Amino acid sequence: MNIIDNIKKQQTNFSKSEQKVSNYIVEHPKNIETFTITKLAAEAQTSTSAVLRFCQTLGFQGYKDFRFEVIHFLHSSKQKKDADSLVSTFLSDYVKVINQISQVDQSKIDNLISCLMNDELNYLLGTYYSSFPAKELYYGLSDLGKPSLYSSDYINSSHVALTMTEKSTLVLFSASGNKRDFVQFLPDVVSNMPKNSFLITTNPKAELTKVFPDTIVLPGSTFASRSFTDGQSIPIVFVELILSLIHEKL
Repeated sequence: MNIIDNIKKQQTNFSKSEQKVSNYIVEHPKNIETFTITKLAAEAQTSTSAVLRFCQTLGFQGYKDFRFEVIHFLHSSKQKKDADSLVSTFLSDYVKVINQISQVDQSKIDNLISCLMNDELNYLLGTYYSSFPAKELYYGLSDLGKPSLYSSDYINSSHVALTMTEKSTLVLFSASGNKRDFVQFLPDVVSNMPKNSFLITTNPKAELTKVFPDTIVLPGSTFASRSFTDGQSIPIVFVELILSLIHEKL
């Protein structure tokens, strides 16, 4: 039981002057952190001896011990409130962003699924953090018996792309959608882009939208900029959705 609840429980044990002290503390517990016994007595409109008796009734030797207990309670309550608030805010934002995936053009999702399910080889690329959803899609397609190749850097991708044909399906995950590295390391792909090529990004202004025939923009850029959790969690959720839909079609 915390100190405030204990005070409320023992209200009937207090004298009239002690009840003035208890009423003030219950209504203004934060003030005790900076109040001396004299200041508390003045604000409660009673005497310092009444404050001392009040503390002793609660089982403390004096005001100093009582004040220490109140301060401990205040700090513990604040930490719990801050932690609860952070968790609530984070989960609320996360759910809002995930729900926005439903606003992605369904025809683009259907087209992506259709291309991934054909008999041609799938090429799944992603660098740095964007390699996570690419790898997730690679493993998922492999489990579903769909042939795929995966690369997590552009140098390796330049070698992997040598086997790419115009009928292949290319999926590039890129949070930023920056064009420079892609064009530099994969110039042959840029000049002879497979018809079924998809950019999946969280940047609505991605430069690579001018290169890829199809772009799927996922929500999450605002979420990622203010959260310590990487925004690639949103593309991974999207990949799980795609794999589930493919599984249902098999």
